[in-house]
Amino acid sequence: MLNSVFASNLRKPWLAAGLVAVLVLALTGAAAVPARAQDSGSGPRTITVTGTGSASGTPDIAVVQLGVELRSADLGEALASVNATMDAVIAALEAQGIAREDIQTANFSVFQDYGVQPLGAEATSELRFVVSNIVSVKVRDLSQISAVIQAALDAGANSVHGLSFGLDDPDALESEARTLAVADAQARAQALADAFGVTLGAPLRIEEGVAGAIPLPRVATMEAAMGSAAPVISEGQLSVTMQVTVVFEITS
Repeated sequence: MLNSVFASNLRKPWLAAGLVAVLVLALTGAAAVPARAQDSGSGPRTITVTGTGSASGTPDIAVVQLGVELRSADLGEALASVNATMDAVIAALEAQGIAREDIQTANFSVFQDYGVQPLGAEATSELRFVVSNIVSVKVRDLSQISAVIQAALDAGANSVHGLSFGLDDPDALESEARTLAVADAQARAQALADAFGVTLGAPLRIEEGVAGAIPLPRVATMEAAMGSAAPVISEGQLSVTMQVTVVFEITS
């Protein structure tokens, strides 16, 4: 029918030219539409696991904060008294074998304290100054920690807080924990590969994390110092935990 229509309209040159142009455009447009390639999903198949390893050790250092605090209506008197007492505390610490570089000021503060007023009472104009000086002390001989604290108290310190234990060099424990974490990750990946009947390949990505040092209690009662009952201290143990996340390729 198209041929008959086309032939019948050859007598009208302008109409025949228009039909030819329309046919040419239609064929050209159809040929110009591109074909879209489908995503073949050719990326590597992988198994992702996280291994954990822990290593424990006995702490070899302790850090404790020792302070002197005084309240007085005379600020100058309070400052002088706190300074003199702290000098005596530092001298007592050095006498216990603490090096001067292991004694560091952790906080020094001065503020006004109006005290607690009874409910309904009129506010009083009397005020007191509170002066506080706190030093952070690193104790490298843990057998002396109780004696060190007692010596500071005997010298005039009236606050003890922030006692913590640690490792002067944690690299050895971290290395041991890391080795265990890697072995754990490999074992987990192999177990998954065996369960699904696939072959485990080389690691494609490795990420490391540190879970931190966890204290494990272990009682260690110190001897009495200077003829009085010294503080009972438990240094415990430290457990360093490492985590390793590994992405393994599946080869078959």
